[in-house]
Amino acid sequence: MLSLELTDWLRLVLTPEIGSRRGKSLLERFKTPKAILEASLDNIAEVENVGKEVAKKIVEGRKRIDLDRQIKLIERNNVRLIPLDSESYPSNLKSIYDPPLVLFIKGEILPQDYFSIAIVGTRLASFYGRTMSEKLSGELAEKGFTIVSGGARGIDTFSHQAALRAKGRTIAILGCGLDVTYPPDNKKLFEEIAQKGAIISEFPLSTRPDKGNFPMRNRIISGLSLGVVVIEAPHKSGALITVTHATEQGREVFSVPGPADSFVSKGTNQLLREGAKLVENADDIIEELEPLLKNKINELKANQPEPERKKQISIKPELTGEEAKVYNLLSSHSLDFDDIIVESQLSVSAASSVLMMLQLKKLVKQSPGKIFEKATIYDEG
Repeated sequence: MLSLELTDWLRLVLTPEIGSRRGKSLLERFKTPKAILEASLDNIAEVENVGKEVAKKIVEGRKRIDLDRQIKLIERNNVRLIPLDSESYPSNLKSIYDPPLVLFIKGEILPQDYFSIAIVGTRLASFYGRTMSEKLSGELAEKGFTIVSGGARGIDTFSHQAALRAKGRTIAILGCGLDVTYPPDNKKLFEEIAQKGAIISEFPLSTRPDKGNFPMRNRIISGLSLGVVVIEAPHKSGALITVTHATEQGREVFSVPGPADSFVSKGTNQLLREGAKLVENADDIIEELEPLLKNKINELKANQPEPERKKQISIKPELTGEEAKVYNLLSSHSLDFDDIIVESQLSVSAASSVLMMLQLKKLVKQSPGKIFEKATIYDEG
């Protein structure tokens, strides 16, 4: 059963003429969905980018919402709502200019999903495109990154599948309601993603996969991610729309080079000419993102109380439960990756993510052969 607060958020996104940008302006003025839903026509019309005509449509439209039907669909399909003001709302996505007011989600968003990489490309993938998407997605998932894509045929599908095979996390962003399976042949894939990652949409349930939904969907793919990797894209391609969003959002753009005579490589090769980072393997991506990853770790450290910071970092690090478990395992001797999984009883993706975080915190170091050991820690205080 939806809380009263969530019900107000749902009513807000169901109201005609209130999209993400206009909704954000309304929230800045009225502070809460409830206040917007109760505001007068004149007060709504005063908000920037609204005006009298749009305000009239909003006031008239909010009376015609079929709220009960939407709530029944949400409950029947085990869908959760994450509103913009929730602590569970992904921080990467919240930082963009026009974040969705509400995320409809099946599955779970985890803190480790901050470390997400989007992989996108054509539906008409070649064997080379499939090979590269599976290679990059698998390598990144093994290293603890979450793979974000759009659930479409071709590159999207291969990337999701490879992340799952690597026992990693993956998130699919749909251009329709979560009760609408599109494309239909990905039904089983979406079910598996919901179990081991998340399926997300900004569209209310029963929304059809109309053509105009997908450019909107693409800003979420890039917004959730630290960077976007393009694998095979013709000149006019949805993947290139995602790149446009990524550029506006300040995300890194990566491109996999393709054969000069292939029409599905025209867009990716053009991106390289325009300055996108050339990618041949996962390390190319990680190397480029390393400063950003370190900044995030430094930000987390900076949020600790000053008197405790040195002590926690240098002597007794502030760790999550899973991080502490792995860190303690390595206290007496080094272990290879398989032994860490066995002894910690963590999944492959969870162990990869934890080890990545510990390495970024300079608490653990990796040697050839995926051997991990505790780094030397000096008392600074």
